[in-house]
Amino acid sequence: MTINSTIPTQVLADLRDIVGNARVMTDPPQLAYYATDISGEADTRPGVIVKPESVDNLARTVALLTRADIAVIARGAGFSYTSGYLATQSPSAIIDTTDLNRIVEINETDRYVTVESGCTWATLYDALKAKGLRTPYFGPLSGLHSTVGGAASNNASFYGAGTYGAMADSVLGVDVVLADGSLVETGAACAEGRTPFFRYFGPDLTGVFLGDCGAFGIKAHVTLRLIPFPAAEDYLSFAFERFEDIAEAHVALARENIVAEQWGIDPQGNENLAARGFKFLEGLSFVREVAAVKNGMGQKMATIARTLIDGHRSVSRGGFALHLVVEGTSAKDVEMKIGQARRILVPLALKELPSTIPQITRAKPFRAIKSLLGHDGDNWLPVHGLFPYSRAAEIVAVTDEYFVRHRDLMKKHDIKVSYLTGAVGSAFLIEPMLFWKDRLNAFHLRHITDDQRRDFAASSPNPTAREAVTTLRRDLVLLWGTFGAAHFQVGKFYPYANSLSSASLAFVKNIKAALDPKNLMNPGALRLGLADKGPTKMKFTEFPQNLLDQP
Repeated sequence: MTINSTIPTQVLADLRDIVGNARVMTDPPQLAYYATDISGEADTRPGVIVKPESVDNLARTVALLTRADIAVIARGAGFSYTSGYLATQSPSAIIDTTDLNRIVEINETDRYVTVESGCTWATLYDALKAKGLRTPYFGPLSGLHSTVGGAASNNASFYGAGTYGAMADSVLGVDVVLADGSLVETGAACAEGRTPFFRYFGPDLTGVFLGDCGAFGIKAHVTLRLIPFPAAEDYLSFAFERFEDIAEAHVALARENIVAEQWGIDPQGNENLAARGFKFLEGLSFVREVAAVKNGMGQKMATIARTLIDGHRSVSRGGFALHLVVEGTSAKDVEMKIGQARRILVPLALKELPSTIPQITRAKPFRAIKSLLGHDGDNWLPVHGLFPYSRAAEIVAVTDEYFVRHRDLMKKHDIKVSYLTGAVGSAFLIEPMLFWKDRLNAFHLRHITDDQRRDFAASSPNPTAREAVTTLRRDLVLLWGTFGAAHFQVGKFYPYANSLSSASLAFVKNIKAALDPKNLMNPGALRLGLADKGPTKMKFTEFPQNLLDQP
């Protein structure tokens, strides 16, 4: 790793004058931690970490750093697996936004909420639920730590995404600090005297900054729509024999727009879940949470415990499994949707399973993250693609075949793969997750559980397996590109800039140049400036577009 060039002494002194001494960090252990994410370690460390506690100080910090020609990278909770906030040039500064965590306004009348970018999804959910409200999309699984601003910068999926789409679809406006320290408002609030009640007032300036990975500026505030908190919800789980059947089920459910969340896991995922995250004794601690969701109506504690036991057995023995949550304005509304979902799933599935997993998932949406490692301490690294519904069955076949054809490489390095699938608005989602034995980096060591740290902190480096995983991920993304993939969390990994038409790429570069003329806002994000580094296109003649029709 290259240690970043020293930040000038006067710049450090000026930063401390702005935010205070304790909010400017230059000690090597901190710099090492901020130079890692789930995907690994950067080649270059930042020279300083700054934690502003107000939007005004955020703006002053950005202006100071860019005047000194220091690259500026925003970071929320840090749960990136695409090198999104890892430095690519020196000197660089990381701005940790997690102390910008206030809920600025909950406007119950006009149905919007404005938060600072470092507010966590769990904090927002709890505050809104107390008022009988919710955002349509309401967070990723990592929402106990993950921030609203991070999701706005990367886009995100999970809670509410089946009905309401990705995170960006719930955003009304953002306030963004640009490279010169100025603060730009979008949506209706961009005009004098307006509030952020509506997204579209002239051109959709909000959309420019959503999914930009901080390349165009740093989010200071995010405003989201509000809806009434659902009056009722219910759950279903089904077992499937084939991967393609799960894909067909996802698409059929999504087209009816009746499911708040739906996710599928494969046999390896079921095995991991049973071994790591869904153990009976741990599950018993969730019984009261499940009972609370049911409002104590008609299900005694013993009955819930029996459901938990049955659910654990289905996880231990299951093949492909699909889990879903349905919500509605009344119990009758939910009952109708559950009936519709069953009519879709029964002809495709092997059998219905106890719905314990989606019940527990919704009973307490945001929990401590335990999935940064496999159940036996393996490193975990996902890669995902978004595809049109019409290509869902085809893409699961292509993806599965890709790993079959690399089974010798995977066996040699003891690399395992597990699949997560889902539907997000108008897209089918597939996310292979790779597991292998390797050392833990600074990000792992800070965020894994105490038990995991005790058992696996001394894991040995395995660079050859790590390189094999890197190649598998990269080439799979390039293969998916031939089938029209899109991606969340582009970061510095997914080939966004590489994939654009010449006219579109020129347009994006012009936006970047206008907002950030010195290219100091997260250089390399969206792969802008990195498009000529590494392979961008490969031919995959062994994966014809009509693979499913092959004998």
